[in-house]
Amino acid sequence: MPSRTNFCGSHRHDSGFGMTRVPVRNGFTLVEMMVALVLFAVIAGGAIGLLRFSVDAEISGRQVTERLADQRRFIAVWTADLAQAAARPVRDERGEAHPAMEQGAGGALIDLTRSGWDNPMGEARPSLQRVSWRVDGNRLVRVGLPFPDGATPPEPSAMLRISGAPVLRFRGAEGNWLDRWQGENATDLPTAVELLVPQTDGTTLRIVALVGANYQ
Repeated sequence: MPSRTNFCGSHRHDSGFGMTRVPVRNGFTLVEMMVALVLFAVIAGGAIGLLRFSVDAEISGRQVTERLADQRRFIAVWTADLAQAAARPVRDERGEAHPAMEQGAGGALIDLTRSGWDNPMGEARPSLQRVSWRVDGNRLVRVGLPFPDGATPPEPSAMLRISGAPVLRFRGAEGNWLDRWQGENATDLPTAVELLVPQTDGTTLRIVALVGANYQ
């Protein structure tokens, strides 16, 4: 009888009539590789899209947070200026007289005299300050003069980004709203000021602040 020897590792069969070899499959076919690459591309594309969405959402959220912080800071300073408004006329560096509150002088949005100016360093200056709010390009800026009379304006401080010209309205003593403020006397002040500020996100920020002694 012919002898038969089995080699399991290579599926080799030896017989008296000859030797045959069964091929062993060790890899992927071209079709399988193409399918795997397509699946990988789909998964990678989805992951990149999700990552991009997350980054865009984070940037957008950070911009909203920064804008809200700027608005809060601006509102705090604006309302404080109006709340501390003083019925005190001033003279500029050229010696010209100006009322306690003035609109549109020299291109300014509004100028006013305010009290309550903190002096933590004990400098030789009064507690009264002349403040000027102006539009500088796409920003609303504030100029705080070191003295109410005869002071040279320092560099402005940027307060808020805007997308258009702010609009002011003034409430008179009789309760009516006026588009322009022009008191009969240099010491006259409105009871309240309304400010509309176009924002970069398409909204309009509206602030109504009481003025001076009307602020409680």
